[in-house]
Amino acid sequence: MSTIKNNFKRLLYSLLIICIVGLACREKNEQEVYKTGMEGQPIPSFAIQLLDSASFLKSDQIFDNKNLILFYFSPTCPYCRAQMRDMVSNIERLKDKELCVLSNADLTSIKTFVEYFKLRKLNNVIVGRDTGSVVLSTYRLTGLPFTAYFDNNKQLKKAYLGRMTFNSLLQF
Repeated sequence: MSTIKNNFKRLLYSLLIICIVGLACREKNEQEVYKTGMEGQPIPSFAIQLLDSASFLKSDQIFDNKNLILFYFSPTCPYCRAQMRDMVSNIERLKDKELCVLSNADLTSIKTFVEYFKLRKLNNVIVGRDTGSVVLSTYRLTGLPFTAYFDNNKQLKKAYLGRMTFNSLLQF
């Protein structure tokens, strides 16, 4: 009798775990906005180390009078890689936007990421290293990828934490 009770408890416990995992893995139809507290504020001032490792660009020097998508990634993050794959595959649909692709990883890892996605061939993309992890600390990031949309005045309009579908990205 106790064996039957134990088996029944295990079965119920297993079903509960399956239900919880199933709900947690469900894909959302609409991406949730990440509230940074910096909405309406200009992009923070920080130095971007370019891939040649000797050149730096200030964040306030990038893409004047154009809408900007800032994509903060980790080269080894599968969600970052999937989102970058979507963006590169649909780059023509983003031609009116400028992309600033940043990481705080080492330059060797960033260069490998750039070569894999052939980002050097894209005219509307700047790739670099956030040497002071300013983006991470300013927006209090708890995960990656982080995608932020800045208007042509470089003021933050919306931000998202986690992988975005390309359709959500187009809604920028």
